[in-house]
Amino acid sequence: MRWASLAPEATLWIITAAGRRALVGRSHLCKEPPFVQKLPVCTRPNAHREGWEIAMGPYAPDYGTISTLRPDGVAFLLEGNELPMPETELFSLFHKAVGYTVSLLPIKANDWTSYEKLVQSIKETLGGGRRFERWFQAQLRRRDYLLAKVQSITHKPQVAWLQPTFPIASIGKWTTLLGEWSGASIVFSEERLLWERLLEADPEVVIVSIPGGTLKEAGEALSQWARLPQVQALRAFRAKRLYAFSGIAGVFYPSPLLVAAAEGLYELLHTPTYRFNQHIGRLWAPLL
Repeated sequence: MRWASLAPEATLWIITAAGRRALVGRSHLCKEPPFVQKLPVCTRPNAHREGWEIAMGPYAPDYGTISTLRPDGVAFLLEGNELPMPETELFSLFHKAVGYTVSLLPIKANDWTSYEKLVQSIKETLGGGRRFERWFQAQLRRRDYLLAKVQSITHKPQVAWLQPTFPIASIGKWTTLLGEWSGASIVFSEERLLWERLLEADPEVVIVSIPGGTLKEAGEALSQWARLPQVQALRAFRAKRLYAFSGIAGVFYPSPLLVAAAEGLYELLHTPTYRFNQHIGRLWAPLL
């Protein structure tokens, strides 16, 4: 089957389960792996979403491109705990918008239990078969190995995981789970912060991510953000413990890179100077 994606995380799921040849369209934010940048864009940057569109992920679909491309299926992020209408009705409206009936794969999970159900749904829809099952079993082994290492940690650093916006936006969602798996204490839930509150908390580690953004984009944002006097007043800045982290690695939405993200967080928290860290430069990087 030929699949189009409406979000970077959906793109990664298609590639992981069905292979790169199955992907024929992408979102405007999809940049990794690099080959996806040559594919048609199936979302509208900065488009205003209304009504039922809001539930179908953070990026508005480009119905004209999808209709012209005519993929067999479309994968997207299904947002919100409560949909504005039954899922079947939502999908029917999407079919009318593109002009034909297309298979739809909603990417939605709020915790590890629903993540496991999502993996099963992706396997059934995308036909990953035994290869995808072996991939997931490998993820479980890596997670269990990481959890075993975390048991011996006596100090869990205080971590603020932020978007470098104005006002500052702390990142909740999956960062709490990543903190549990990697031996961290996430100090803020998903909320807007005033500088005074961040300075008062003064976390040991500060991590910056951008929704749908690559590590490079997060690093560029962190470099600009770190020039602010308020940031330079943080002990994390003085201790050189400011980091950029890929925004598509299970930080904002369920991603096949979730376990790798936990491994990367463990690295930057507990072995940041170890030269053979697996995920440095791929999922995370220090402020240079």
